[in-house]
Amino acid sequence: MEKKNKGKNATIIAALIGVIGTIIAAVIGVIWGKNNMNVIVQVDGKNIVLQDGDVQEMAAENEELKKAIADYEIQISDLEDESKNLMEKLGVVSGELDDAPAIEFQDLGLSIDGEEQAVNRNKSYVSINGRDYYSGDFVDGLIPDNMSMINKDGVLYIGKIVKEKSNLLDKPMVDKGFDVYIYENMADTYGNVYSKAVCFYYNGRYIVFNANREYDKLKCVISMNEGSRGEGMIQIEADDSVVYTSPSVTSQTEPFEVDIPINKASKITLKSLGSDSVSYVMVSDCVLYNEE
Repeated sequence: MEKKNKGKNATIIAALIGVIGTIIAAVIGVIWGKNNMNVIVQVDGKNIVLQDGDVQEMAAENEELKKAIADYEIQISDLEDESKNLMEKLGVVSGELDDAPAIEFQDLGLSIDGEEQAVNRNKSYVSINGRDYYSGDFVDGLIPDNMSMINKDGVLYIGKIVKEKSNLLDKPMVDKGFDVYIYENMADTYGNVYSKAVCFYYNGRYIVFNANREYDKLKCVISMNEGSRGEGMIQIEADDSVVYTSPSVTSQTEPFEVDIPINKASKITLKSLGSDSVSYVMVSDCVLYNEE
């Protein structure tokens, strides 16, 4: 059939959608009874002549249309099932999401110790159901320049990514000189309290721990015992090598952190050194660790 007749057939199908069953039944009955019979159908007050080939093509198109509708009904049913399952997972059916979350944005600035920080204020803060969230640019302003922020494996790391760590003072003690003691909840001259610290009452004393060749780094805090007027230095040895010697520590010395490589040492030795006999220097927060 020519393109003109195809367009005519489409118009006829659309117009006869309400009575298609009756017309097709009549037409098919005639076609099956006789060949090459013309059928006249009235559409919008006009007589349309359908030849034998037209009717057969319309019947075939009608069957294809019914099959397509059936396929669409199956797809719609499947989508309805998927939608129901999704809504159940989201808690919509049980009413868990009936209340919309309370969201409040603010353009928040940042000041540290009275100094205004350069941050992007635009929606830098949001409160969702009473919980506070800050933008990455805002948080960057809180981190010192010598540290980085890394999001890895579901953890936000500030500074180093430490893989394994252990307290040196909990390790087996290999050897110890006189007047060297490990205390809990010890305070320094600045009022800082440490959960565990080793205190040297006199200079020239030492204590040795087994590090078991498991760690690359040692980090600790050096300070003076509360109420003491002693003076001394701390020397750290990894196996038989001196890896660190501190400056002289007095009651007026602010506590300071030491972070040094120990290169998988077997033994770690802490010593107190100084010209005066009385020391009272403390070593605390002693962390053995490995980093990525």
